[in-house]
Amino acid sequence: MRHPAHATSELIDVVYLVTQAFWAELRRSGQTIEMSQWSTLRRIGRSPCTMSELARYKGVGLPTISKSVDMLVRRGWAERWLDKSDRRQTLVRLTPAGRRVLTNCRRALEDFLDERLASLSAAERNAIDRSLQQVRRVLTIEN
Repeated sequence: MRHPAHATSELIDVVYLVTQAFWAELRRSGQTIEMSQWSTLRRIGRSPCTMSELARYKGVGLPTISKSVDMLVRRGWAERWLDKSDRRQTLVRLTPAGRRVLTNCRRALEDFLDERLASLSAAERNAIDRSLQQVRRVLTIEN
């Protein structure tokens, strides 16, 4: 039996491989989204949030997140609005175009991984699925 630290190391390496391969594939396909933009779109795609919440989620300051959101707004992928109950709060949400970008990138990633995993047997893919569900369960952090 392998030491538990091996599983940790392996997971880190696999996450890195998937991330690098996916972004290389997106660049080859001509997609114009950056990894930090993808992460921001995923967060605001779950639910609209304040700029402060988004900055905390991304681990950056308000000036940095403001610049990032400015770029998403210029691209038509996100929009800002003032909270009616607290006009001091600026909220951000996806636009329909932003949702399409998020959906298209997700679909591209799934297609890419499906193609790469096709050589595995159904039993192997099912075992990976079960393991990943367990990993998701223990890593899920409520935001």
